Amino acid sequence: MHKYATIKVVDATSQQEMADLFKALGEFNRLGLVYELCDCAKPRNAMCLCDCCSVDSSVASRHLKVLAHEGVVKMERKGRERMYSLNRAEVAARLRSLADQIEG
Repeated sequence: MHKYATIKVVDATSQQEMADLFKALGEFNRLGLVYELCDCAKPRNAMCLCDCCSVDSSVASRHLKVLAHEGVVKMERKGRERMYSLNRAEVAARLRSLADQIEG
């Protein structure tokens, strides 16, 4: 028996979801926002986060919207303000599942 025979076959939907996650994380400024949110103990608005990427708050907001759509960040409204936090458990679980398959 080949040593790779025990690797779980992933369906096309799961592969697409992982590809979408990597696409969201693969943009330089979005990854910078994720790294910035890793250090945040409480939710932040786009204005507070835009300094990490050297972009204005509207560009940061667009990037955060992509990250929220992929489940990387959670967004909650406080009045007119949108507050963002890293969806740590979800992102870690998705990346860990791929790492587990890589390690076999």
